[in-house]
Amino acid sequence: MKRILLGIAILSLATNTIYAQKPIEAQKKLIGTIIEKIEFTDYIENTPEDKVFDDKFKILEFWATWCKPCLEAVPHLNELQSEFKDESNLVFLSVTYETIKKTRKVLKKINFETIVVSDQTKKIHNDLRIEYQAMMILPRTVLINSSNEIIWYGRPMELSKDLIVNFLSGKKKL
Repeated sequence: MKRILLGIAILSLATNTIYAQKPIEAQKKLIGTIIEKIEFTDYIENTPEDKVFDDKFKILEFWATWCKPCLEAVPHLNELQSEFKDESNLVFLSVTYETIKKTRKVLKKINFETIVVSDQTKKIHNDLRIEYQAMMILPRTVLINSSNEIIWYGRPMELSKDLIVNFLSGKKKL
């Protein structure tokens, strides 16, 4: 019985790993494409006066309240946000699809220094293939330049000061 359960567990992990690669491959195919419009249903925390980001460099961090790795990445993103606070042409956006009420519960416990937004329609999640074929890979970071071109996909802990400097300098291959 133990062998059967072990076999099922191994098969399940292998299948999930293979299936999880499909959204990542689909995301990488979007690098170099232009996103027409980036909109959110709600601004929840650190709301800017100017909510038009089209001509800015954008770092979008996709997260959810239930995602432990997402929440563990917040201090790292806060550090990067602080490091680049004088870059007026750069915005850090922490994007969830969850309700304001649910998100605010987490914000009471964890300090986000980034702009926290929600897209309850999941349009941006689908456009950027954060959610793809009913599967969502979180956390996920996307860099979009001032021309609204997708430049990079990765995990928040892969995002570094050097990567952001190269991004801001206009490099297309990061």
